Amino acid sequence: MSIREAVQAARQQAGRERAAALAALDELFAEGRLPNPPPEGRYRGELLTPSLHPWLDAFGRAFTGWWLPWQGKTFSRAAHTGDNIFTNDGQWLARLVWPTYRGYVPDGAGQTRALQFRTYSGPGRLDPSVSVFKIDYDWDVNPRFLVRSVLDELVQVDDDYYLGKALLRQRTGAYVCAAYFALSPA
Repeated sequence: MSIREAVQAARQQAGRERAAALAALDELFAEGRLPNPPPEGRYRGELLTPSLHPWLDAFGRAFTGWWLPWQGKTFSRAAHTGDNIFTNDGQWLARLVWPTYRGYVPDGAGQTRALQFRTYSGPGRLDPSVSVFKIDYDWDVNPRFLVRSVLDELVQVDDDYYLGKALLRQRTGAYVCAAYFALSPA
């Protein structure tokens, strides 16, 4: 079984055997390597599974199976920055949750880029023995509510295929893995 097939198998397993699926994704993440060179350009995103709590995860999988505005990310290697790509049908919700945020950038027919991040490498927050590519949203340009508490960590698991953990900083300062995602060149 290829790495991509293993990732997809874990994604499909998440609804039936959550603990086993999360363990498989954790193992694949731990075997990943720091992307070298770092990502550049547009990447198609895939939410694999939420990972906060069994009933929240089930709701999240059902909801995002029906509607998921997030489409991926863009990266600028030289600037060590990037942003997210969304379908425009999610803007009403974003404007409701973050009414003062003004960082939306039109991105062709039916898409918008938003929620900028800075990138750098370092040890994983939850996996300190793994060198990861960090996607850090704690930046003044982003809404304070929720977004600035997100730290994505990315490893390369195959040629042009990346596995990510979306970490959420809790009030205590500790991080928890909120979701797993995959990226591949668009």
